[in-house]
Amino acid sequence: MPKGRLPRALMWTTLAALTLPVAGCDAGGGGPAAPSPSAAVQRPSRAYKDGHLTFTLLSLRCGLTAVSGSHSEAQPDGQFCAVRLRVENKDPEFHTYVVARQRLEGVAGRRGRADTFAMAVRRQHDQVEIGGHDLVEVEIWYDVPRDAKVTGVRVSGDRDRAGFMDSSPVEHAPEGVLIPMKPLVGW
Repeated sequence: MPKGRLPRALMWTTLAALTLPVAGCDAGGGGPAAPSPSAAVQRPSRAYKDGHLTFTLLSLRCGLTAVSGSHSEAQPDGQFCAVRLRVENKDPEFHTYVVARQRLEGVAGRRGRADTFAMAVRRQHDQVEIGGHDLVEVEIWYDVPRDAKVTGVRVSGDRDRAGFMDSSPVEHAPEGVLIPMKPLVGW
């Protein structure tokens, strides 16, 4: 056997001994690793109608410790909650979606309304005019107390006239419509 070379059987045994423990390791030490919060997925809600607008809650996440955008970043006074919402106008006329009407359920007062600074950081509009038979997907950011028990989003559509020949207001829920959803924690 040449100097400095191991016999073939010894080489394979050594290689197996070095690689098997590495292949069998995991981060949790004793079982499959738990999925990270970011791996969790939410199913969109069913569609809810208020006024001429139809809302689908795509995601609700709380426990966020910062918001960042193209020109700024911010930390919350409590925790950030981020909502992803699909807003659809099934009517042939324009109707306006207004961010200030959308509230987090389970958070009282001003803190249940969108945070204007976080919304500015994320460059989100205060309101959007939605064309006939069109839809938009929007992001809404809230700064809520750390111990808030968020249970969903209360959405509120337009208050436009019912139709072209009908000047009475469109049918709507005075306090908005609750879309229940348990928030995921973190991204």
